Amino acid sequence: MVNVKYITRIRMFFALFVVSACLPTLTFAVSCEQIRIPRVEQMPNFPQPYQMRDWKKVARDYDAFVFDFSKRGKHLPLIWWDKGFNDSNDKTFALPSYVGDTRYRYETINCMGAINGATLAGIDKHNQNGRNWVLMVQSYFNNKNGLNLYLNSASDTTGKTFWYELFPNVLFYRIFSYYPGTGDMEKQFYIVADRWYDACVGMGAKTSPWTVPNFDHTSFDFNTMMPFDNNIWKEADSAAAIAWIEYMAYIKSDDSNAKSKYLSAAKWAMDYLQQLQVNPFYEILMPPGAYIAARMNAEIGTDYDVEKLFNWCFDGKNWRKWGVTTGRWGNFDCAGLIGSVADKNNMYAFTMTSFDIAASLVPLVRYDERFANATGKWMLNAANSARLFYPEMLDDDQQTDHQWSKNNDPESCIAYEGLRQQYLEVDRVAADLETVKGKITSGDYTATIGTNKIYECIEEDQQDILEHIWKVQLSKADKHILNFVGKTDNLGDGESFQFSYSSQITGQYTPLFDFNSETNSHRAAEVQTEAETIYLKVADTKKATPSCKSDRIYIDDIWIESIGNKAPYATGDSKKNDWAQTNLGLYGSSFVGIFGGIIETTNVEGILKLDCLATDYFHSKAYPTYLYYNPHSEKKMVNIDLGTEHKGIYDAVENKFLVTDAAGIQSFSIEPDSAVLAVLTPASGKTKYESNKTLIDGVVVDYMNGK
Repeated sequence: MVNVKYITRIRMFFALFVVSACLPTLTFAVSCEQIRIPRVEQMPNFPQPYQMRDWKKVARDYDAFVFDFSKRGKHLPLIWWDKGFNDSNDKTFALPSYVGDTRYRYETINCMGAINGATLAGIDKHNQNGRNWVLMVQSYFNNKNGLNLYLNSASDTTGKTFWYELFPNVLFYRIFSYYPGTGDMEKQFYIVADRWYDACVGMGAKTSPWTVPNFDHTSFDFNTMMPFDNNIWKEADSAAAIAWIEYMAYIKSDDSNAKSKYLSAAKWAMDYLQQLQVNPFYEILMPPGAYIAARMNAEIGTDYDVEKLFNWCFDGKNWRKWGVTTGRWGNFDCAGLIGSVADKNNMYAFTMTSFDIAASLVPLVRYDERFANATGKWMLNAANSARLFYPEMLDDDQQTDHQWSKNNDPESCIAYEGLRQQYLEVDRVAADLETVKGKITSGDYTATIGTNKIYECIEEDQQDILEHIWKVQLSKADKHILNFVGKTDNLGDGESFQFSYSSQITGQYTPLFDFNSETNSHRAAEVQTEAETIYLKVADTKKATPSCKSDRIYIDDIWIESIGNKAPYATGDSKKNDWAQTNLGLYGSSFVGIFGGIIETTNVEGILKLDCLATDYFHSKAYPTYLYYNPHSEKKMVNIDLGTEHKGIYDAVENKFLVTDAAGIQSFSIEPDSAVLAVLTPASGKTKYESNKTLIDGVVVDYMNGK
């Protein structure tokens, strides 16, 4: 017997199949879900008080100030001429790291940062006032010593710290992208890529069988072609910068063999970061890794974990506690800056890193729009908070060097090196005043500066007694906290060393704590005094037995945190370390052009227009692309000037056109707490889809179109 129901179902299925085969293919655009970044979620949507500086003007004012040989005043002019590093011995320019720098030396990171920043702010440094400042940059290329790399100072060496050896080369690549064909820069461009490829091989990389190198080192020594470890810290985020350099070389090269080589190096570095489970962020190199992960995924189909790397730039969950600030500092929302977040009650943000991270993360959203909301919200907070690096934005008692700025920098274009959550000065021992009993067997008081396992060692005398006194000058503050890092040796049971202090060298000493640890350990205690100078003493608490060896204490680091109630507080590390007479840092201020090149305001207060192409170095052909974030609780209409040529406005977040054919001033809406990634396309362009990409006239406008 025939099953009628079964036959009917077959006929219905066949009919549907035939009909569907005759219909055109339908595609449905689905917007990508935005990824939430926990650290950004802690930031306010609309920081208060809100005061947005004209960052392009600040950058242009800064350029006019520091490149002016005719400036007169205390510590002025800032610029001077110097011989170059390379074989040509051409004259080049030099800028100090700080105003009033006493070391009479300069750092290429600062000098190249100034060229890159000015360029982003619209200044042609290739031909400015009759000088080619860009050509002078190549004098920083170290080839006299055979290293053939851009390094941070004249006749520098490698094998000390990755970020000082990689970041100058990143800056050189950025400058070269805007000024191709200048001098020997193109040749140097590929030499740099080849050198860091060789470094990857020196750290264990192989193409067959594919072997990922180990970047978990302090540095790489190009003289020995071996990784270097100082046994104090590691800089595994070097992989991020190497990936960036090698991928840029891959993009630019026209040689198929060279392209394959550079892409292998980029993949080695990114594969290393992909398998890494612990956040390696050390100073400034992690953000380029997040950017390259997104770009390689979009352009060549890799599958790197962008969310992990993006989070690593923010969360502070690394051994150094380096991340993005949050919270209200005094009367100011002060989120979005980069620095030490180890002390949740006294975070310390730095100008250079706070500006530079935007160069990587703003263009990232072109390749992965899932980060549009987070990036827009973070950049609004960062751009608002960064004004507090500058003297005119704070009261005189909230900064260290307001008077110099008032007398010499009326535009307030030179920033402090950093900004603390509240007043804090780090007071160091000024001298080994007296060793009453015992002897110093290695080092001196200068070895107590910095937790670096470089010790001042003090040993008992023949009577098994130790007593040593340091002198410390205290800053005026409401509270003083002594911090000590060190270890002991040969102590028997019940023995320890006691730390105490007095305002008189012969006066009564007040105990702070006893210390006994065979491994480097940290202790802290409050010093309760109103004195400007104290005497800090370490002494035995108990004599050793005759059979014991002489007791020793190794002092790694001693510092006193003098804490006040001024919040925030603009300062730096230069004055306390005797590097300079002010804490105003060109080393940081030079990078303001990154904000100047990226950020514009709009007709709606709080909604910024962020240029996603400005720092998207060596990108393929692209249409103007801008990120907007609406921090308000209601929908807002934002104006944009399309010019005289008719254009469309495509939103890569929602994968749709907001405007299809228009010119002049146009408006589009942005929902509350949402972002628009606006691509200005040809009005009559032909749309094409390739996999998950949308192209108009052959140019990608959306790398995640949701189709």
